[in-house]
Amino acid sequence: MPAKKLTKKKVKRSTAKKITRKKTAPRFMVQDSLIKAGRDVIIGNQYNDYRQQIAHIASPREFALELEKLQKQIAEIKQQANLDSIDIQTIEVVEGRVKEAIEESQKPQPVAERITSALDKAKKTIDSLSGSVTAAIGLGTVIAGFGQVALKLFGG
Repeated sequence: MPAKKLTKKKVKRSTAKKITRKKTAPRFMVQDSLIKAGRDVIIGNQYNDYRQQIAHIASPREFALELEKLQKQIAEIKQQANLDSIDIQTIEVVEGRVKEAIEESQKPQPVAERITSALDKAKKTIDSLSGSVTAAIGLGTVIAGFGQVALKLFGG
C-alpha cells in the first residue's frame, strides 16, 4: 500500500504546533538580580533565604546561634576594601548591638524588650549604612526578623 499523502490542512496544523512550542516563555530568565527558573523565582538578594531560616527558629539556643551567624556576616561586610573609617565604625556599632542581643538571649531569664531594643537599634543603624554599602542592603530586614522571633520566644 502506498503511504498516505498529507493534506495541506494537516501540514499547516503540525507546523503551527511547532511554532507555538518555540514561542513559549523561556524556562530560564535572568534580569538584574532576579532569576526566574520555570515557575520558581529567585531574587539575587542573599538574605532572602536567611529570612526563611529565621522563621523556623524554635528555641533560645537556636536564636543565639543564628544571631552569631548574622554577626559573622556583619564582620565580613566590615572587611570590604572600599569602606572608609566612618562606615567601619558604623558596622562595629551594629556588631555591638547584635552582641548585646546574643548576651541577653543567653541569660537564664532573658528580657525580650532588651533584645528587641538592641536589634531595633542595630536595624536602624544598618539601614542608614545600606545606602552607601551595597552588602548591607537587606540586613535591616533580617535584623527586624530576629526582633520578631525574640518577641515570640521570650515574650514581650
